[in-house]
Amino acid sequence: MNASTGAWQLKRLILRYSETGGSSLGVRFYLRHLLQTWKERNPQVVVITEQSRMDHPELQAEWLSGEKFETTLRGLKARQVEELMNLQRNSESPNLFLKHGGPRVWTERRSLQGLWQPSAEGMFKALKYAREKAWHGPGTQELRYSNNTLKLTHQHLLDRRGRWGDQNVAPKGFDRHILADLLNAPFRSDAPGAALPNE
Repeated sequence: MNASTGAWQLKRLILRYSETGGSSLGVRFYLRHLLQTWKERNPQVVVITEQSRMDHPELQAEWLSGEKFETTLRGLKARQVEELMNLQRNSESPNLFLKHGGPRVWTERRSLQGLWQPSAEGMFKALKYAREKAWHGPGTQELRYSNNTLKLTHQHLLDRRGRWGDQNVAPKGFDRHILADLLNAPFRSDAPGAALPNE
């Protein structure tokens, strides 16, 4: 149904089923006992039943715009068949979904969600090599970063315009210098962020 005009958009429903197939059991029950009631409640929809031997049942819906949509009724119960018919009746057009998996797009613009950040496990695994005595011995690999990663790190740490924008105006996230001072002297009263003792 169109929400603005109140006009029904579904024009025709075609129910295909098999008289002998096991997957059409619920559709056959619906056709014999419940379809007539649905037709009386929805006179604006033309319902056509077609018998196809040895095929799985399916429902084909056609709207006023000319769009068509087919869905399987295989193994559904009578109640589920009616719910599916009501869904098509209440829809203005086929319920098509966006298919993903197209070509990937690379861009230099930052996302609103921020840059990708590695997991804690990945960071600990990368830092494991910093504690090794020899980095270039047998069985060890040299840490390598892409040019894009190095450029974004330079923007964040040195230029102070990283993932949260200009940090000279309003610093966000952890400032490594303040954090280093705090962790080196956690009990000093003049350390940044230290709580004053109660008097």
